[in-house]
Amino acid sequence: MSAPGFSRRRFAAAVGGALFAAAVTPTLASAAPTAKKPATSPVATADDPYTTAFLTQYNKIKDSANGYFSDEGIPYHCVETLIVEAPDHGHQTTSEAFSYWFWLEATYGRVTGNWTPFNNAWATAEKYIIPTHTDQPSNSSYNASSPATYIPEWPEVNKYPSALDSSVSSGQDPIASELNSAYGTPDIYGMHWLMDVDNIYGYGNTPGTGAENGPTASGPSYINSYQRGAQESVWETIPQPTTDLFKYGGPNGYLDLFVKDSSYSQQWKYTNAPDADARAVQAAYWAYRWASAQGNASAVSASVAKAAKMGDYLRYSLFDKYFKKIGNCTDPKSCAAGTGRDSEHYLLAWYYAWGGAENGGGWAWRIGDGTAQQGYQNPLAAWALANVPSLTPKSPTAKSDWTTSLQRQLEFYQW
Repeated sequence: MSAPGFSRRRFAAAVGGALFAAAVTPTLASAAPTAKKPATSPVATADDPYTTAFLTQYNKIKDSANGYFSDEGIPYHCVETLIVEAPDHGHQTTSEAFSYWFWLEATYGRVTGNWTPFNNAWATAEKYIIPTHTDQPSNSSYNASSPATYIPEWPEVNKYPSALDSSVSSGQDPIASELNSAYGTPDIYGMHWLMDVDNIYGYGNTPGTGAENGPTASGPSYINSYQRGAQESVWETIPQPTTDLFKYGGPNGYLDLFVKDSSYSQQWKYTNAPDADARAVQAAYWAYRWASAQGNASAVSASVAKAAKMGDYLRYSLFDKYFKKIGNCTDPKSCAAGTGRDSEHYLLAWYYAWGGAENGGGWAWRIGDGTAQQGYQNPLAAWALANVPSLTPKSPTAKSDWTTSLQRQLEFYQW
C-alpha cells in the first residue's frame, strides 16, 4: 500500500510537516527587502528554502507510489494497516483527513498560483464524504418541532442497548426552516466523519447509492463506529454501515445493539465531526485570502462558497443534543425544552448527527450535542464566517450565530 519510508506516517502528520514548511515562509517584516511583486504573482517565491521544503513534502504526499491517496483520489487517514485511534485501520479515512487536504491544497495554491488541486479536493469531498440526496433521502419528513426521540446515554458499553423514551420532550430546531429556504433542499451539507475507503469490511455502502452493495463493491463505503457512551474505545466499537438495510448483522441489522425499541426500521444515519468542518472553513479562508492577494479570487470563489454553506449547517453543533434549554439543569429528562436560541451553547460540540427512514418515507431526525472540548474550537473559522463576506453563509441568522460563537469560544479558552 505504500513505499518504504512512508508506511508509518499519518496523512495529517505528513500534511502538518508540509504546512509548517510553508507557514514559516519569510514574507514578514523580518525578511530581507525585496522588490515589490505585482499583485498577480504568487504570494510566496518559488526559490526560497521554505517553499522548496513545502513542495518537496507535497510531492511526496501526492506521489501515488507512497500510498497517501486511494485510486479515487481520497486521502487515507493514515497508511499503516493497524492503528489505535478513532479509526482502527489505515484503509479508513476521516473528515479530518479531508480538512487537512483542503489546507494542503490551499497552501499549494499560495506557493504556485495553481488553484485547480484545491477545487478538486472540494469536488472529491462532495462526491464521496458529503452525503448526496440519494444517501439521505428522507429529510423532507423532518419535523423541526420534534427533532429526535430521547435516548439515554450511559458511561459504560454494557448498559446498551439504550431504550427510546418518547416521554421526554425535545426542543425546537430554530435553523432547519431557514436552511431549507436558503439552499432549496432539506438535505444536510456536512461531512460524515468516517469512511472505509477500500470496502475492507465488505458492506459496500457506496456513496451516491444509498445501498449496501456487499463485499464485491470496489471503492469507498460509508461506515460508523462509536455509538455506546464516552467509555467506548476503538477496540469496543462495532463498525457498521451508515445505511442499515438489515443485510448484515442480525435480524435488525446493527440497530438493536445500540437502541432498544419495539420494532426496527431500515434507516440511514450520519455523524459530523465539527472540528473537521470548521478546519475546512479555515482552509477556505486562507485560500480566499491568498488567491485574492494574487488577484485571482475568482479561481476559488465556487469552493469558498461551498465552505460557507458547510459553515451554515455546522451550526447544528452549536446546539444542545435535544435542543434543550441551556442552563443549570443536570438531568436531560427533566431539562426544559428549548425554543429559539435558548438551546444554543455556541461552542463547537463533539458532533452533530442526522438520519431517517430508508427509501424516503415517514420520518427523519437531527441532534446537536452538549459536550464540548477546547481542541474542537476554531475561533478563526467562527470569525471568518461572521466577518468575511465571501464566507458569510446564506441563512439570515448565521452571521449573528457565528459572531456569538466567536465570543463564546474565546471565553471557553479563557475559562
